Amino acid sequence: MSRRFQHVNKYRNVVGRVEKKEQWYADVPVTTTSSSDKANLVQASRTSLAVKWSGNGGSIGLLPLDKPGKTCASEARVFHAHGAPVTNWEFSPFHDDILATGAEDGMVKLWNVGSIQDDPTCLSTFSIPSRRVDVVSFHPTADQIITTLGNEGKKVCIWDTNKSDKATFEISTSKEPFHSFSWKSDGSLLSTSGKGFITIWDPRATEQQVLSGTGHEGIKGSRVVWLGESNYLFTVGQSKFRSREYGLWDARNLTTPLKKASLDQSTGIMLPLYDEDTETMYLIGRGDATIRSMQMSDLITRPTVDENMACGTMASVYGATLVRKQSLHVMQAEIARVLAVVENAVMPVSFEVPRKQYLDFHADLFPDTKGNVPGLMGSEWIGGENKPVPKASLDPAKVKQNIPVTTSTNGSSSAAITKETTTSTTQKPPATNNTTITQEEKAPITTSANNAPITTTTTTTTTPSSVTINPSSSNNTDKSPSNEHIKEPTPSPPQEKSSSSSPSETAEVTKEEKSKESATGNDDQEKGEEEKAETKPKKKLPHYGSAHASAFKYISGKLYHPSTHYDDLRGLSIDKSGNFDLIQASTEFIGVPVSGAGGRVGIIPINKPGRLSTHIPSVLCGSNVTNFKFNPFDPRVLATVSDDNCIRLWKIPENGLEEDTGEAFMTLKDASMDKASQIEFHPNANHILLSVSNDLGKPSIRVWDLDSQQVKFKYSTGSNQGVLYCAWSQDGKKVATHSKDKQLRVLDARTGEVLSQTKSHDGIRPSRIVWLSPTRIASAGFGLGSMREILIFDIDAMTKPVLKKSIDVSPSVMSVYYDPDCDILYVAGRGDRIIHTYAAKELDPLAKIEGATLQQGLVFLPKRLCHIKETEIARFYRLTPTSIEPYGVRVPRARPEYFQDDIFIDTPDYEHPAQDAKSWFDGEDKPLDRISLQPDDMMALSDAPPPPQAARSKAKFEMGKKMVSDEERRQNLMSRMFSSAKRVDEEEEEKLKKDQANQVKEEDKEVADDEWDE
Repeated sequence: MSRRFQHVNKYRNVVGRVEKKEQWYADVPVTTTSSSDKANLVQASRTSLAVKWSGNGGSIGLLPLDKPGKTCASEARVFHAHGAPVTNWEFSPFHDDILATGAEDGMVKLWNVGSIQDDPTCLSTFSIPSRRVDVVSFHPTADQIITTLGNEGKKVCIWDTNKSDKATFEISTSKEPFHSFSWKSDGSLLSTSGKGFITIWDPRATEQQVLSGTGHEGIKGSRVVWLGESNYLFTVGQSKFRSREYGLWDARNLTTPLKKASLDQSTGIMLPLYDEDTETMYLIGRGDATIRSMQMSDLITRPTVDENMACGTMASVYGATLVRKQSLHVMQAEIARVLAVVENAVMPVSFEVPRKQYLDFHADLFPDTKGNVPGLMGSEWIGGENKPVPKASLDPAKVKQNIPVTTSTNGSSSAAITKETTTSTTQKPPATNNTTITQEEKAPITTSANNAPITTTTTTTTTPSSVTINPSSSNNTDKSPSNEHIKEPTPSPPQEKSSSSSPSETAEVTKEEKSKESATGNDDQEKGEEEKAETKPKKKLPHYGSAHASAFKYISGKLYHPSTHYDDLRGLSIDKSGNFDLIQASTEFIGVPVSGAGGRVGIIPINKPGRLSTHIPSVLCGSNVTNFKFNPFDPRVLATVSDDNCIRLWKIPENGLEEDTGEAFMTLKDASMDKASQIEFHPNANHILLSVSNDLGKPSIRVWDLDSQQVKFKYSTGSNQGVLYCAWSQDGKKVATHSKDKQLRVLDARTGEVLSQTKSHDGIRPSRIVWLSPTRIASAGFGLGSMREILIFDIDAMTKPVLKKSIDVSPSVMSVYYDPDCDILYVAGRGDRIIHTYAAKELDPLAKIEGATLQQGLVFLPKRLCHIKETEIARFYRLTPTSIEPYGVRVPRARPEYFQDDIFIDTPDYEHPAQDAKSWFDGEDKPLDRISLQPDDMMALSDAPPPPQAARSKAKFEMGKKMVSDEERRQNLMSRMFSSAKRVDEEEEEKLKKDQANQVKEEDKEVADDEWDE
């Protein structure tokens, strides 16, 4: 199915916003450091937030969540929790007044913080087998279960607070220490991370370790987060080169990550905060001033990770936590709120999804969330049971009416359950619209340590099948865990997301169906069963990977060595319009606009990298430059257009400019030309230049003949509003324009006739156009709400775009470049760090190219200048505020010693024209010649001998084929022998039958008369 028909995540437009200073928890003596690098430094319940109070390392400060401001410190309740500095703390997910704390003395305490008037009281205390407590965390579904990790990282302990004299379960490691752990949302499995490894455990099983794989290789602490009830893990850490990175893992196969990407080169530890309801990961780097947001999608079948727009905070963040869902402003479409620890304050950062109206509750943004009732008690979980936490609605109307959302069985006496439907795993529960029966449910499930069958609970919540890992079985308890214990998820048929029916209603429907079946005859019943079998949807197996994976899926941008950079760029003029490219390049020179009087364009020789002069030699245009371009067929000719409505052509010496010059060798003028904004050279013909101007409210396009220095063609753009961008087609026959009236037009380049026209982007900001083929156009612009997007149009049917791809929300204008040889579209925004790449055919996203600093523009060089031997498919210069950085786009290949003729096809010769100006003006069109990029000393991959491994495989195949042929020959021979023998036997048997038939029985023979006895 085409990607344009797939579901688009509804949280893709989320916008982060730092609250006003009045809403901060200001002037709070909060500690920004901890002896444990695993502490978040702030925790929140539904009513309070807890921070480490400075001055005394063992003190905790409790602040009311609903009373921010400068006076909140006066209302704080500060209590002395430990005699040693506190290292970690967390609120219970089921009781807002229960707080667990750990300290450097190796003690863990459970506190009842109570109401505002009461002093906190210690409920329980126990010591862990480590000198210091690094992590303390509650179980996600079971009450009274706490998990701890010590400073040496050798042992994860699971405690029952009612029996705190000894840990109930212990998970140990003999290799590198644990850095972190995370529970699966259903509380059945535990994942841990360390230096170079990631592991999955079943704490209650005889063989606790289930799977293990290679993780982040950095020495600094990594973090692992289990993505809800899915089969996937998210990790953050550092590579061996100390760059921060993240990874997405499949819990069923940890050999390689599904995705691993680098973030930046900072040394601050990343804090991942996962919102299970919206499937959003918030990444906070300790010491950073930006909060990243990663959007997960399709966690049931084929997971993807997309970056949402980052939120700048303008303050260094040292720790953070997510506010509980019940405390959000749901009527303002606030899907998450991050409490960030900054200097002497806690800063709220709200993440909201823009909506047209905020009068109604947006149920699509707020699915039912986990309530404050535990799924089961600690003793039940220790005994081997697993039960989900009942969910509650965030709809204020339902919360006010106290309407229950989900039903579940719960052994806890404190659980407010309205209905319960418990079925044994050996019995088949009734099939309803809200339950999915799979083959796995028919067999007893044993994930507990005592290997007893666990009774499952049927709830009315529609939940996809998740991975079931059985490290120990009731039939074979000595069998070590392996991949066969991990069952693939069985996707259920599509179900409606409407409110599910209650168990009582299901029972009534079942009774009616049974009565109808008994009333009908056997024939009708068989017929109904056949129709049901025919209409039953077939189970579709989960699909991993892409059926049509691009050969350029794993492209990467490589920054060249610093010795090739152009550093210390001063005076870059960035006060230009959106359709102005701040950098242009030929094969010999680079041009950038420079601040100063006279309309300056600085000229930098390509062969002279390094530190630039404080004064870059420039061409002086006499007035402000509005656009400039290098002649693609003459690298030393530069064309400029300025506010004085003059087009000037400059001849640059071979060694570049030694000083400023104002002498152009050609100046083009037209009396009616006004406010010229863009110039473009013809892609195929030499000495032809196109210009776009406003002409006193009548936008016009002129086609100049540089040989005669006259306007050959002049025509209207078809709009009374200004043209935002204009582009030649690849064959030079047509011109595409995008105007302020939001219309995309295709014009005949010689006559100006409007060949096709359609509505383009909804936004009024400048857009960029690039031709993908003679009939397809890509446009990068803005939709509603500053949503940057890419639209693909077919000029033969321009009623609507054939493809649409949303990128992100940002006001920065994008530049676009298309590589027709590789069918790759490069999109980069001014002021961004990321260059987006797409396979242009279906707009499938490829790997992003990320720079360390903000970019102001890009310019690509002819493919002839790429390092072919290093499989470099593109080369470009990236302009930053203070430097020009060369980049190469490379593709990893298995046999790079050969010329990759499958990706380096014969490319158009963009440096030599196909025809002169006169022939084009006479109506003739010629395509560019094509040249081969194959070096003389390289053999083409298609002509290369097979690799040794492939040769061995082929030899084995031929040997096996020969053996099969010999075996078949022997079998045929034996078959013929047996057939011949059988035929001989049949002939003898038939002859014998004939002989027997011819023989006369003794009693039937005639007796002579004289032989009778007388």
